[in-house]
Formats: sequence, structure tokens, C-alpha cells
Amino acid sequence: GWVRGMAPAAVADAVARVIGTSVASQESVVAAFALAEAMGDDPPAALRLAAGLGGDTDTVAAICGAMLGAAHGIGAFRPDVVETVLAVNRLEFGPLVDELLKLRRR
Repeated sequence: GWVRGMAPAAVADAVARVIGTSVASQESVVAAFALAEAMGDDPPAALRLAAGLGGDTDTVAAICGAMLGAAHGIGAFRPDVVETVLAVNRLEFGPLVDELLKLRRR
């Protein structure tokens, strides 16, 4: 990855200038992958960087967060931050997880 090893500010600048951060999927998805590549060892920092990029930051951060969460697990994020995100957005994943696990066991 061409962004690996860059300083965070350089990553943000490169992603914004070279890839773009608009709602177009060829920009937002690629930007999320670039951030995950560059900042994958520090998921919270990757999400902070995504949030400050400009453009379609919520989509870029959501995609990047999903990838890094899948790779590192929920433990990569501070519990108080996870609780805040769940509460503010009124997200209740428990029932969904239970149903998905039932389907998996079939």
C-alpha cells in the first residue's frame, strides 16, 4: 500500500487529493481501504482521521470502522466510546446477533 508508513497528516492529504472523499463509491470505499491500510494498527486513530477528511466522512469512517472492527474485534475500541455510539444512535444489536447465530447453527 502506497499510504503505509506515512504520517497521519500525509495520509489524510493523500487520500483527499489522490482518491477523493465524495459520496461516489469509487472514492469513499477506496478512501476507507486506504485509511485501513495506513492506520490499521490503530483503529481509533483511523476513525478520527476519517472523520476529519471532509467530504462523505460518515461513510468513509463507517466502512473503515467495519473493516477494522472485523479485523481487530470490539476490543480495539474503548468500551465507553462503543456505549456512546450505541446509545446515541439507539442501536440494539443483541436481538439481531441472536437471530444471526440461530441461522448459523442450522
